[in-house]
Amino acid sequence: MASLWSAYLFAALIAPTLATGARLGAAVAIESIRFAPGSGLPATLHLASERALPSPLPAQVDRLLAEGITPVIQVLRAETGLSHRLLWENAGGHLFWTLKTIARENPDRAVEAAEALQALCWPREACTALTLMRADALAGFDAPRRRVCCLRHGLPGFSKCEGICPLLKRGSYQPSPRGM
Repeated sequence: MASLWSAYLFAALIAPTLATGARLGAAVAIESIRFAPGSGLPATLHLASERALPSPLPAQVDRLLAEGITPVIQVLRAETGLSHRLLWENAGGHLFWTLKTIARENPDRAVEAAEALQALCWPREACTALTLMRADALAGFDAPRRRVCCLRHGLPGFSKCEGICPLLKRGSYQPSPRGM
């Protein structure tokens, strides 16, 4: 459950802040996000002119990772015991999708989105996960493949993520025999 919830959280943190920032050409502070009391997920994004700092998209991505995503991952890691790599891949999938979407839907920002993808800076514990996912994004994959399973297939009503789940790679997934 915690992994699935974190994926929803990262989607709600990354896509709106970067899409808004790309449109405005200004960094959107993570403090601009208001959370819903019932779910703990982001509910609204409040923009105030004094908080919007002119910033190119690569700098916006770096700021979001450093000031928004990294602290969230540290708290989730401490509270849930989920691995850094799983959490960074949950965030990375949304990050790379958002950059691709910005490039597709805002042609005037396509070069900046490509620069952001090339120039990504992230903390050491995210390095392996995001480096491999970025390589897939640069290679043109629709969705960067995961190297660590997000675990959602263990929840009722969910299956393995078609096309990106590492458990579906040929030869790497062997169901364990019953009773073991």
